[in-house]
Amino acid sequence: MEDLGQLFNFTYTQLENFILIVSRLSGLIISAPVLSNRNIPKEVKIALCGLISLLIFPFVKGLSQPLERIELLFMLMFRELAIGIFFGLVVSLIFTGLQLAGQFIDYHTGLGLVSILDPESRVQIPLAGQFLYILAMIVFLIIGGHKMLIKSLIFSFSAFPLEGFRFEPKLSLLINDVLAKVFVISFKIASPVVGAVFLSEIAYGVIARAIPQMNILIVGLPLKVIVGTIFLILSLPLFLWIMDREFFRIFASIDNLFKLY
Repeated sequence: MEDLGQLFNFTYTQLENFILIVSRLSGLIISAPVLSNRNIPKEVKIALCGLISLLIFPFVKGLSQPLERIELLFMLMFRELAIGIFFGLVVSLIFTGLQLAGQFIDYHTGLGLVSILDPESRVQIPLAGQFLYILAMIVFLIIGGHKMLIKSLIFSFSAFPLEGFRFEPKLSLLINDVLAKVFVISFKIASPVVGAVFLSEIAYGVIARAIPQMNILIVGLPLKVIVGTIFLILSLPLFLWIMDREFFRIFASIDNLFKLY
């Protein structure tokens, strides 16, 4: 009980450190996949942020002395919030690549005529993109990606202490690598379906030349949807393997970033 009393008996400096820890965790919850879902009540997010902050507070090296002005505290809060948002967006970009792959698939298969409302982002997204997004979310939860994300943020307090951190040029390389992965992932996932549809369109052209009486436009659109759907289902094992590997790769890149500090 004495330890519990000491935990909540904050000094002014400890209170500032706790506020900064909450700010960084808030940034993660705002931007990270799963944690930022609109379907999760705000009260749950606030409670989760506060609970994790209390648990890691004794182990985080914070400010050694209180800040002289309140403006400095707000500046540090903004910086910590930006760090948390950065870690969340790094992982969220993978899901952006999935939606981009879905747009490629829908455009070439004819499913682009149909779009659905994403309850999380409140925007119209492609049908295949939403399907791949949900599957990737399931894979993310199965491999414990949400736990690894919170763990990486906790380790970030050692690499990026509350008192400040130095900027490494290799940090920009990590950002470029993540942005490049968005297009690479979308190409890897969409290529089997798009390639199959492209070959089917070649076959349509041959048939149209051989049988001019056939209205290939009327026959071709349903066949493109069928071919695209079949190859999308057949490529699901490849999709799951790519997602599993890319999630672990992105967390390995974050760990390598911590080793620079």
